[in-house]
Amino acid sequence: MVSLAVVVISVCVASRCAWAQPRVLDLTGAPDARLAEPFTLILGVRELVDGRVIVADPRDRRLMLADFGSGDATPIGRAGSGPGEYQFLGVPLAGPRGTTRLVDPILRRVHVITAEGRFAAQSLPFPAVNLPGGISVERGTDARGRLYFEGSSLDEAGGRFLDSVFVVRWTPDDGTVERLTRVANGGRVRVMTPSGPSSFARTVTPFPHLDAWIPLPDGRVMLVQHTPFRIDVIEANGRVQRGAVLPHTALPVTAAERAAFRARTGPRRVSAVQRDGGSGPPTRGPEFPDDAFPETMPPFIASSVRVTPTGEVWIGRSFAHTDRTRRYDIVDGSGRLVGSAVLPAQAEVVGFGAGAVYVARTDPSDDLVYLVRHRR
Repeated sequence: MVSLAVVVISVCVASRCAWAQPRVLDLTGAPDARLAEPFTLILGVRELVDGRVIVADPRDRRLMLADFGSGDATPIGRAGSGPGEYQFLGVPLAGPRGTTRLVDPILRRVHVITAEGRFAAQSLPFPAVNLPGGISVERGTDARGRLYFEGSSLDEAGGRFLDSVFVVRWTPDDGTVERLTRVANGGRVRVMTPSGPSSFARTVTPFPHLDAWIPLPDGRVMLVQHTPFRIDVIEANGRVQRGAVLPHTALPVTAAERAAFRARTGPRRVSAVQRDGGSGPPTRGPEFPDDAFPETMPPFIASSVRVTPTGEVWIGRSFAHTDRTRRYDIVDGSGRLVGSAVLPAQAEVVGFGAGAVYVARTDPSDDLVYLVRHRR
């Protein structure tokens, strides 16, 4: 008599355990809902408990509260320096008890948005970080409301830029600041442009090969590395759990890719640097010569890495300019591949909610950006 366990194992081997295969989400079709309100840039989306979303558009310096049910989108606060005002818009981050936190390095404060979508009467003071150059950018929060920052690459004392930076965790409740680890940030590169030699942060060069990191809800930190393409997890005790090298076929940076990149970074709006808001006059991005481009694209786009409220991490893979779709890999909290999502090439993931993924879709006819919601 053959036991049930043997039968199950036999079926599993024969079928390669189909039920354990990574899932694939197709987000190329009609969304569950969309907003009619256009944006010029959607940096991030934060879903509130009641289903409304906070949308940050730093290019036009607008912080909006949007309701997919009614289609309304109303401003939260305004640009300025007083109560309920902001000077810099980063990604709206999850805070405790349904609140949202918005880091404003210009005003040296962390704004608190209530669960109802209004500026709280009191903001949080900016963390006191004893690091050369301070901190440069926020990367997320965890379930305990702790904020995670990347240290600045500027070594003011030495007058130079560093190739690695600290991962910093700040606990607002007691002001504790912890240095968790160091990560590579790409440093700065010197490029001979048509106007002469220039120094650029690696993040603004074409197709930058960069690592990415993001905090998980339980306080661990996930590090996505590009050479080799691998996912490591930094545990609460500081121990690094190294992942296996992931398969990757490098995409070549051809002359056509260079031309497409230059077309994308041509005249664009720069309102994010204007104190009075507005879209600003068109300007050109840096003009890179051919030898400033890498030979191949990185395996993933570092700025695309995002985490869901349940701790899954979505990693946007590089794609050719002729591709009609793009792919995100989905990994669990241990770095194991559990699925993928397919999006239109003109779309990117900008946030998550309860069973929802929020996608910004760019209309190529006018470069305006529209927010849509898919169920996942």
